[in-house]
This record gives sequence, structure tokens and C-alpha cells, in this order.
Amino acid sequence: MNLYHDTMESCAPPEGMRERLKENVLSARPGGARTYRPRKKRRAALLLAAVLLLGTSATTIWDPLFVRRFGPQAALSALGGAVFQEVNLTSVCDDVSLTVTQALCSDKNIHFILEYKLPEGAPQGHYNFPQLYYYGTGSYTWEELRDACREDWDKQDWSNWQSFSSDYMQSEANPLWPSRLSKDGSSGSFSGEPEDGVLTFCFSVDFQADVDLTAQPLTILATPPCFEGEDGTRIAVTDHPAIITFQPVYNGPQALSAVLDEGDVKIAATLSPFSLTLETEGMGYPGYEDMVKDARLVTRDGGEKKVSLMGLTNGGSSFGPEGQPLEVSTTVHFLLITDISEFTALRMGDYTVPLE
Repeated sequence: MNLYHDTMESCAPPEGMRERLKENVLSARPGGARTYRPRKKRRAALLLAAVLLLGTSATTIWDPLFVRRFGPQAALSALGGAVFQEVNLTSVCDDVSLTVTQALCSDKNIHFILEYKLPEGAPQGHYNFPQLYYYGTGSYTWEELRDACREDWDKQDWSNWQSFSSDYMQSEANPLWPSRLSKDGSSGSFSGEPEDGVLTFCFSVDFQADVDLTAQPLTILATPPCFEGEDGTRIAVTDHPAIITFQPVYNGPQALSAVLDEGDVKIAATLSPFSLTLETEGMGYPGYEDMVKDARLVTRDGGEKKVSLMGLTNGGSSFGPEGQPLEVSTTVHFLLITDISEFTALRMGDYTVPLE
């Protein structure tokens, strides 16, 4: 992204453009626009994104964290418009609040910008990530969930994620538990120290094949981030989690699946614009890296595209008797937003499995 960085540093927009852009963007937002949004450190990147998009008659401005991840060309593409969602929704949860500003979504993946407004008087310094949990429900408002869970929340040590994660969040004591969404993996990045009392995160989640993110509202539950003192002590900023619910919207191609079951050999894959999830059994791969190196996507003209050149993996798993790998799985996260309609099949070893 050096070209993007250099352009951002040297870009000098016409006089008065900043004020016009600000006026246009604010006037286009709905009445429920978010109250809290730190801008000082991201103003230059936002301005450049606006200049690029206005130059192509586009009407949306991607958050700089999205531009940094996928590049400015993605924001200008038709597929980029299909996966983009301007959310701008805030949920006030007693002394803190959550805001989802934007999302890039398919039916199997979501990248979203989450702002966590700290309580008044919270320390300004280094914070750890909040733990996030995902549920396919819109049945609970913050007040309803708080009133139902206050007694259980008071028993939790919110500075110890291992305690509340295993003892409460993933147990039937949590009323959201029946609506939990199964996921393959997640990751997050933090834009820096809190600014104006707000932490800004970019989270990415890959959901399993049985999940359709657009089929119901998505509820995100965030545990309180912890301030880490000089002595290493972790202090939770509040004594309760926070929730926010919104409806993911996606106007692009639905995920494609490849399934093969022949005797001892099994192959299962899910292809979306953001990733490719792979699972094999009986293929003899020593590890997930070997599986990814052997995987190719077949194009409509009969050509092949190596999956290993399309993205990166965050790890994988292998299971088998006596240390011999039998089942191998991983998810390849694409470097670019990918038009999956150009692929017809997945090829691994001597097997070619149609994508449907």
C-alpha cells in the first residue's frame, strides 16, 4: 500500500472541498447518525477516500481501515459496492455505548468498524481487545438483557476473559445462548489509543456453512475492554457487557459450495468474496499448508488459479490416529475482494469438485 500512503501524504484537495464534503456526507446520513466518532487522526485518509470516490461519481466513503485492508480500488468496484453497508447505529448501554459505523458483508463473512465509548473518567492509555460473541437474534434490547442478567453479571470477573467466557458467555445461563452463530474464526485490529474517550476497532468474522448473515438480525455482545496498568494489572472499564443489533445487508453473489464424498476421501469447501474455507479427509495432506498449496480454483475458461496466491491463512487443524493426519481444515482469507462468479470448480489432487 506504499502507493496509497504516498498519495495520501501528497494529495492536496481543491480549496473548500473539505467543507463541501463534510456538508454533503452529513446531509446524506439518516436522522439516527452516530453521536460518537473520533476523526482527528483519520481526517487525511477520509479526505483522500472522498476525493477518489467523488472522481468516479460514487456515493459512499469507505472507512480508512477498510481502504487500508482492501485498497482504494476495492471501494470503487461494483463488487465493493455490493458488500458495503453504511450502518451508523449506536446502542447506549448504561455508562458505555457501542457504535457500528460501516460493514463489508457477504452471507458468510463480515468486516465491521466498532466504536466503544468508554465511561466518563476512564483512563487514557493502552486497552486490550473486548471479547465479542455473535447471535442471530433481535429479541433483546439492552435494557431487557441487563434486567435479565444483572445478577449473573455481578458474579463475573470481567478483567479475566477465561472466567466469564467459559463459565457464563458460552453456557445456557446466557439467555442469548440458543441464538449463537457458529463461526470458523475471527480477528481484529485496533486503530490506536482511545481518542476523545472512544476506542475504534476493525473486526472480521468468518461463519460456518450453515449460517446466512443476511437471514436475520445480527446481535454483537462485547465484554468490557480492560485497561492495562504499568504493573500489568488488568482493570475492566465497567462491570457489564454491551450489545448492539443491526441487520446485515449484502447484494452480491451468494457463497458457493463444493462437496465430495467418495469412500475414504471427503472434500468440503465454501467460497465467498472474502475467503475460501477448506476441509479434507483422507487426502494424505501432512498439514493445512500442504492442502492450501494443492488447492486450485477452476475458471470459466478452464484455467486454474492457485489458492495459495489469493490470500493468507491464520492457521488450521489436523486430526488423525497415532499422529497421522486424516482430517485437515483451514480458511484462506483473500487479499482482494473476489468475484466468485468467475469460478466453476475446486481442484485438489486428482479430484475436481463443482462449485454450486
